[in-house]
Amino acid sequence: MATSTLLVDQVDPDRLVKTFLELVAVDSPTGHEEEIGRELTKRFSDLGCTLSQDDVGNLVAVYPGTRDDTVLISTHMDTAGTDVGIKPIIEDGVIKTDGSTILGADDKSGIAGCIELLTLLHASPDVEHPTIEFVISVGEESGLLGSRQMDLSRLSATYGFVLDTAGVIGAITYWAPTSVYLTIDIVGKKAHAGVEPEKGINAVKVAGEAIAAMPLGRIDEETVANIGTITGGEARNIVPGQAQMLGMARSHDQSKLDAQLDAMRQAVEGAAQRHGATADFQAEEIYRTYKIEETEKPYREAARAIEALGIEVFPRKSGGGTDGNFFNAKGIPCVALATGMVDEHATSEHIAIDDMVMACKIMVTIVTQEPE
Repeated sequence: MATSTLLVDQVDPDRLVKTFLELVAVDSPTGHEEEIGRELTKRFSDLGCTLSQDDVGNLVAVYPGTRDDTVLISTHMDTAGTDVGIKPIIEDGVIKTDGSTILGADDKSGIAGCIELLTLLHASPDVEHPTIEFVISVGEESGLLGSRQMDLSRLSATYGFVLDTAGVIGAITYWAPTSVYLTIDIVGKKAHAGVEPEKGINAVKVAGEAIAAMPLGRIDEETVANIGTITGGEARNIVPGQAQMLGMARSHDQSKLDAQLDAMRQAVEGAAQRHGATADFQAEEIYRTYKIEETEKPYREAARAIEALGIEVFPRKSGGGTDGNFFNAKGIPCVALATGMVDEHATSEHIAIDDMVMACKIMVTIVTQEPE
């Protein structure tokens, strides 16, 4: 059997970068993943995978292994926002844009790494490795929409890795929060603001008072909360009869999250009551927290691979979610690994080629290292 070290040494930076740039050239904002889905179907099929696609567009590409176990590798095909026509620039070993759009390294750097891994395995049939289930979701950037609708019973993997985080190479995201989306509707009473304003109940004012009374921002090291938008009213001379606030709260501790939501709800209800308005406070859980211990298989396997490459392991507690939240919730323990992306979702997004190569080498090592 060929050694995993030999395969790691065959990771081709030029080929990896070429793949990444080709993927970035395919526009794929959330909700518009059809073209990138077709491209990935062809690429994974050409490299020996069996493909299936569900009704919402999630792809599962299965590459048969030479060992009994099955591992999940998760990425997503959509990019954040609405940017299209991305034109990458390479300067001093770093891939970025001219600053007018995002780059799309989130998460096309992860997908490019998967394709390089597959390219190596396909060309080296004598290398032992588990069966790999590549899951490439849609709608990840809009509240993990794809993975939320995915039927995970179709998967055979018993553990996995999510190639979709920032951070230094060698970072293992072992703990992610629960995230709740908030929709808060205030109903007051319209009136003519210039003639009889005293007959109105200003819903925007109620909303403002509620926000002022809420604990927001960094609550503690595990909990955050935000009101992101507020809308309401019809015209400058009409007392607004309605207002809506959209926000979120996250915490790694469920009891702290419950307390935060209660505080926000009480702020809303108190402001509404003082002014004779009504309020509807809706809290929707988008994803649930997970914590993977160092003794669990995905953490152990990732740490072994990182250390084998001479890199330091950096345990990381994330403030955001990935598709891994749903895999963990459904009984497939996963950790998330850094791909090298920096400033994701921003026009300053970039990725160092050396980091992208090393992230790929970590994944190659994970799937080809000797079982414990």
